[in-house]
Amino acid sequence: MPPEGVGQVDPHSTGIAVAVPLIAGLVELLKRQGMPTRWAPPVALLLGTALSLGYAVAGQTLWFEALIQGLALGLGSMGLYSGVKYYRRPRE
Repeated sequence: MPPEGVGQVDPHSTGIAVAVPLIAGLVELLKRQGMPTRWAPPVALLLGTALSLGYAVAGQTLWFEALIQGLALGLGSMGLYSGVKYYRRPRE
């Protein structure tokens, strides 16, 4: 029998792992549709918070926890975007 916790997937953690690139992709899509780049960080925070609060409304978590998690999702997606942007820059 495997040790406790090995081989089990936490749906909460999986949702977080999927939400960060989803938010980054949505923000990139909005930018390609004409949204000014300076609006990308606030939109990422808004999308992360909205996704997490929607999760809270579904009864899966408390609203305060969802708010903090939403801010973390938005900040994480901004970090993902800036990291990819840094490594895609042409090297001199």
